[in-house]
Amino acid sequence: MILILFYFFITALGIQTININQDYLENGELFELEDSDYYVIQEVANGTMFFQVTSVDTQKYIQIELTFLAPGDGEVNLSFTISKNSLPTMKDNKTISATYADVNGYYLRKSYQNIVIPANSFRSGDKFYITNLKREEETTYQYNIRIKKSDLTPCPNDCTSVSLGYCNLGTCACEANRVDLDCSRKATPIMIDKKLENITISGTEYFYFEQTKQLDTILLDVGISNILVSEYSSILVYFMFENFKYGVPTPYYNNYSFSFSSDSKTKSLIIDVSGLNYNPDLYRFDRLLLTIVVPDTCQFYFNISVPSGDSSVNTNLMLIYFLVSLAVVLVLTWIIVTLIRYRQRNRVQNEIQSNQQQLSQQQRRGQKTGITSQQLDHYMRKILWKNLSHHPKIKEKRIDPKQFEACTVCLIEYDSESICRVTPCVHVFHADCLHQWMVEKKHETCPMCREDLNEQALEKLAEQDRPNNPQTQVLLKGDNKQQNQNGLLVIQERNE
Repeated sequence: MILILFYFFITALGIQTININQDYLENGELFELEDSDYYVIQEVANGTMFFQVTSVDTQKYIQIELTFLAPGDGEVNLSFTISKNSLPTMKDNKTISATYADVNGYYLRKSYQNIVIPANSFRSGDKFYITNLKREEETTYQYNIRIKKSDLTPCPNDCTSVSLGYCNLGTCACEANRVDLDCSRKATPIMIDKKLENITISGTEYFYFEQTKQLDTILLDVGISNILVSEYSSILVYFMFENFKYGVPTPYYNNYSFSFSSDSKTKSLIIDVSGLNYNPDLYRFDRLLLTIVVPDTCQFYFNISVPSGDSSVNTNLMLIYFLVSLAVVLVLTWIIVTLIRYRQRNRVQNEIQSNQQQLSQQQRRGQKTGITSQQLDHYMRKILWKNLSHHPKIKEKRIDPKQFEACTVCLIEYDSESICRVTPCVHVFHADCLHQWMVEKKHETCPMCREDLNEQALEKLAEQDRPNNPQTQVLLKGDNKQQNQNGLLVIQERNE
C-alpha cells in the first residue's frame, strides 16, 4: 500500500519511471538519464543506464545516489557500479570490473548507496554507465536514482541528518554515538578503564574506541555469558581501524577477527593503536571500530585498559633511540671533519683552476667584436612581418611565415606591421631586438640556434649566396654606405 501511494506521489511530482524488465533488455537500447531524478522498477538482474556530461560539469563533483524502497535496509543484495566511457566487464556473473563502486553499501546491504565522481576527472562528452546488478533475481527492486552536481565534495546522504554528523570536505564527522560513512549506524563507545557489563546483543551491533591522547597499545578484554546459541563459533567479532572507504568492519573487510568456543568464552587482546593518529579534519583521533555479530542473543562485557608494561617498554625504546641517535651524530661529525680537511687541502688548487677559467673566459669575451649596424643592415635587412613570405630565404626553404609567432628575444608576439630581421639560419626576430643582441651586446651567434653570425661567417654565407645573386656586395667593417634611407626592405604587393 505504501509503495502504491509513493508511486502516485512521484507521478504527481513529474518524476519519470524507468521499467527495467525483459522488454528493456530485448530492446537493446540503454536508457539515457537526462534529468536529475528517476523512479526505477528493476525486475531483471542487470539494470544498466547511462548519462553524459557537458563542459559545464567538468569542474563539479557528480554524486549519484540510490535510495531503495524495496527491499529494506540490510536486505539490499545489489552491486552498484559506474564505468566511464565503456560498459563494465563481468566475470562469472559475480565479479564486476568498473571505474567506481559503492563497496560500503554492498557489504552492509544498505538502502542508501552513493558514488561520487571527482571534479576534473572527466571531459566534456564522457559517458558514465550505471550498472545495478541484483544478486537475487527473484526479487523486484524499487529505488530512486538521483544525480547531483556541486562545487564542493559531497558527503554520503548528507551525513543522514544534522543531529548525527556534519559534512567536512567530503567526510562525515559523526557524533559520539554514530559510525559509518554516512553516520547511519548507532555505536557504543568503549572508554579506558570503564567496563561495559551485561550488554545484550542480538543481531549486529557496533562499538568503537577513541583515544584522547596518543597511545601505543591497549588491552581489550571481551567476554560472553547467558548464551542462547548452540554454536559458539557463530558469534563473531570484527576489528578495523577507521577508514573512509569501507565504513565499518564486515566479514568482507576487517583488520582482525575472532570467534568464541565452549572452552573459551573470553578473549584478551593487546592491540597496537599507534596507527590511530589525530585527524585534524575531524578534530579527534581516528577510531578503532568493532562489529559484533550474534545469530541469536547473548550478553557481553567489554573493558579497555593500558597494559602495565607499556610505560617501561616506552622508556627502553626511548633509551635505544637516544643511543642510536648519538651514534649517528658521532659518525656524521667524523664525516664532516674529514670532508672539511679534504676541502682545505684542495682549496688552493681549486682557486687556481677557477682563476684560470675566469681569465680564459674574459679573454674569449675580449676577442668578441660583434658587427656594425651597417653590416647588420647589409646582411640581415629589415622586413615587415606581413611580407615574410616574400623573403628569399623563407621562399627558398618553403617555410610558412605563420610559424614565426613571437620574437624569442623579447617573447612578444608579432603583428602584421612588426619590423623584423631574418638571420641566414632563417630565424626571425624584431629588428631592434637583433640589433641590441648583435651590435650593442656584441654577440656573434644566433639567439635561437647559436649558429655563428660574426663578420667572417656572414661574409662566407654571402659568398655562397653570390652565385644566385650576382649583385650581392661585400660590406666591410667601417663602411658607412646604406642600402636605403632606413635599411628597411619593403616588398610591395601590387593589386591588379
